[in-house]
Amino acid sequence: MTEIERHKTALVRSELSLPMRLLLRYGFLDGSKAVFDYGCGRGDDLDWLLQLGVSAEGWDPEYRPGEKKVSANIVNLGYVLNVIEDKKERSATLRDAFSLTQDVMLVSVMLGYQRKREQYQEFRDGVLTQRNTFQKYFAQDEFKSYLEEVLEHRVIPLAPGICLVFKNQLDEQLFLLSRQQVRREWRLLRRDPTDADVAKLVETYRDEIESYWHRALDLGRAPAPEECVEAQSLMQLVGSWKKVHEWVGQFFDTEELEAASLGRQEDLVVYFALSHFGKGPTYRKLLPRLQRDVQYFFGNITKARGVGKKALFAVGDFAKIEESAVFCHEEIGIGQLNDRHDFVFHQEMLKDCLPLIRIFVGCALQLFGDVESVDLIKVHLQSGKVTFQVYDDFEGLDNPSLVERIKVDLPRLKVDYFEYGREFQPEPLNGPKEEFFLRTE
Repeated sequence: MTEIERHKTALVRSELSLPMRLLLRYGFLDGSKAVFDYGCGRGDDLDWLLQLGVSAEGWDPEYRPGEKKVSANIVNLGYVLNVIEDKKERSATLRDAFSLTQDVMLVSVMLGYQRKREQYQEFRDGVLTQRNTFQKYFAQDEFKSYLEEVLEHRVIPLAPGICLVFKNQLDEQLFLLSRQQVRREWRLLRRDPTDADVAKLVETYRDEIESYWHRALDLGRAPAPEECVEAQSLMQLVGSWKKVHEWVGQFFDTEELEAASLGRQEDLVVYFALSHFGKGPTYRKLLPRLQRDVQYFFGNITKARGVGKKALFAVGDFAKIEESAVFCHEEIGIGQLNDRHDFVFHQEMLKDCLPLIRIFVGCALQLFGDVESVDLIKVHLQSGKVTFQVYDDFEGLDNPSLVERIKVDLPRLKVDYFEYGREFQPEPLNGPKEEFFLRTE
């Protein structure tokens, strides 16, 4: 019987692991939440977390067997599942880690497609390496499906081989909502009051007035008192919270709020379209902010989900996808449009695209991960595919080379991964970098 030496897979790290860096990027490691690293290996991530001021503990069967497995806000199960050769033990480990999770679990595995697996000796449902270690090389879609089947929770990909699983729906909603809300810049156009007494009041309450209007533009609607506590003193000035919106609005350009309202409605259509990939919450289980959004923009949750469903089904109409891509390129000035075959743009421009393009790309991200982990997005206009491209220092080099390409085939729900430099010759960027952003002329 082959005895697998699992401990040999533990790496020595000189920086935070990629999964932990993603948690840091999304604000999970601000020091307010405790972390437990399940299968922490040599403990390098723990050392880095402690230096960041994060409460962190870990357990490992080889390197820290004497430590206790403890419950924590965030549980990290990093590159553990893929080294367990026994299927039942693998699933039991996943469930055990999730049982310790209070808020969210981060799960990471090694990905490897057919060409990579063929380099090694087959062993059970994975391969046996030359170091006598086991590797279960998952495909991205296989990994996501496996987590959902074992945990019976919605799984949110962050990057290839890295997924989040939230313990409760409210935290999940908040995270997904933040991913779909576009942070827009507003000019805060003002109308100076002509009455001297009013002008004096405005100067006295300037901070509260501007805080209220900033929040209204962020929401695209009048905020509730609890959504703008810093401006509640204005109620005493004008008599009621309902009157605050009308009074403050006279000092600003209301067309700006109308534009904010339209943008916010588009964000919500994208959110509710993509919410159909999971079991949508009832109205009572929505975040209070989302409840107010639903009432203001749609009337009720049934209409909100109906609008989202209609928008989601529209991504199957390639003619509409092409029409949206042409508009984004020709009218807004985004990216490259190549013979109406594909539409290519930098990931930062996704927020400026029409909702249908955002939903189409969002569908692909349900299988792949997060848009911030890539450089360029290629929307194939006639085949239902989206390709995510990663370049060698896209921001720093004048002529970066393609190093990774991830093609998501939505009709087949399949993800193909290509790594350049080994099997494939690196490809130079097709055109000046400026072409993939927003035209300014």
